[in-house]
Amino acid sequence: MSVSYPSSHPTDQERFDADVAHLGRILLKILGGAGILAALLVAIAALMVASREQEPRTVQQIPAAGKPTNAAAAAPAAAPLLADAKGVQFEPFERVDPNLPAVPAGKIKRFDVDVYHHVTQVSKDLAPTEIWSYKVNGVEHRGTGYSQAMVVELGDEVEFNFTNGSSERMKVTLPHSMDFHSAEVNPGKRYADLAPGESMRYRFTADHPGVYMYHCATQPILMHTGMGMIGAMVVKPKGLAPARDLFINQQEYYIGEPGKAADMNKITAKTPDVIAFNGYANQYKDEPIVVKRGERIRMWVLNGGPSIWSAFHVIGTVFDKTVIEGVEGKHAQTVNLAPSQGGYVEFTLAEEGTYPFLTHAFGDMVKGAMGVLKTENAPAGAGHDMADHGAASAAAPAADVNVTLGDMWVKSDKPSFKAGKVTFSVKNEGQTTHGLAIVKSPAQAPGGMLDETSFLARGNNLAGGEAETLAADLEPGEYELVCLVPGHYMAGQKLEFTVAP
Repeated sequence: MSVSYPSSHPTDQERFDADVAHLGRILLKILGGAGILAALLVAIAALMVASREQEPRTVQQIPAAGKPTNAAAAAPAAAPLLADAKGVQFEPFERVDPNLPAVPAGKIKRFDVDVYHHVTQVSKDLAPTEIWSYKVNGVEHRGTGYSQAMVVELGDEVEFNFTNGSSERMKVTLPHSMDFHSAEVNPGKRYADLAPGESMRYRFTADHPGVYMYHCATQPILMHTGMGMIGAMVVKPKGLAPARDLFINQQEYYIGEPGKAADMNKITAKTPDVIAFNGYANQYKDEPIVVKRGERIRMWVLNGGPSIWSAFHVIGTVFDKTVIEGVEGKHAQTVNLAPSQGGYVEFTLAEEGTYPFLTHAFGDMVKGAMGVLKTENAPAGAGHDMADHGAASAAAPAADVNVTLGDMWVKSDKPSFKAGKVTFSVKNEGQTTHGLAIVKSPAQAPGGMLDETSFLARGNNLAGGEAETLAADLEPGEYELVCLVPGHYMAGQKLEFTVAP
């Protein structure tokens, strides 16, 4: 039996209709009248299958490695600088006390917690950003992105009173919540979203010692934690030996437009502009924590994240004891903390001096995750002394622009200078060797390594404490002040500099 098509040039649909009709005739002939119903069912089934095959399909294209397919996948924008925030009102920086807070008095440990939205810096060189924070027992940290730690002892009964923005001053406009990693409660009830102004109250018992994260669990959680809603509850074990107790929370910040919300593209790409201890980049490097030589130091550490791992390390000592996520160790150089993990380390400092603490993931450290422990009688200007690196030392020769180099940073007392012959007073205040070079912006750095033929001027390799004067004839334009030591530019040792007409 032949198939008749309706025209000499049938379309795909005409061929399909004719084939279905032809199939039906064959089935009728084979099955006879008694099989009409069965034949119709078979034909209808064939028609449905074939119809689905005729429908257009959407094919998802897998992008080639390293080639973004849309704007969101493109490289995240650089963080805006403080100079880009003209007219933006923000809170001035106030250093966070690094000492572990005391346990509240009373049989029941009560914590009254509120939420506030505010605009502040999280790094002194970058534009301010909007932060969402928790106020704990009346304590706010409006000059940073930090939320106060809560401290109890093992077995304590905790009363938690939570309000999502108790007044207009808190500027809360969204639902928020609070998830305690230290509590054993029904999350569907206890961690529920509260509308602005709403409150809840409940109790739980702190049955497990350790350093536990608390955070907002309102969806999307990544946005709320990326906006700063992270803190810690420390549950101290019984019978701890006396020590100097310090608290450190490593946390990430993703700066969008000056004074506005965080950049969600950066948050989802896990490319923070700042990784800080206790809510502000390098605050304990600029103003070290003073300790005593030989005293037992216990540092309680949380990696609040939300996304970047931490390799916590103190230069110049070895941890005598570590307790991380319930596992006790000793003789450790570094502790590894995934996002939301915490614990404590104990050690002593054998000599008078300055001892940096940092994440040993150096690409993260240069974003602000560094501080310094300084003994009471530490010699000035030696080793890792980083207490004063804001401008070139008086020992450096006089010049138009004063530049200081440190361990993966460059600072200048002037962001710009007029065109012509410009002299730079350069001092290395770091521990390792550094040197200044001047290049046009953007720097030519294939593979992250500077092209030395692009240097418009270059100085010498300077050991820690050494200084020199460098001169350059510069035309109007945008430049970068960079460290000429291989690999240091890639690690972030650079600074934008403008030459005006």
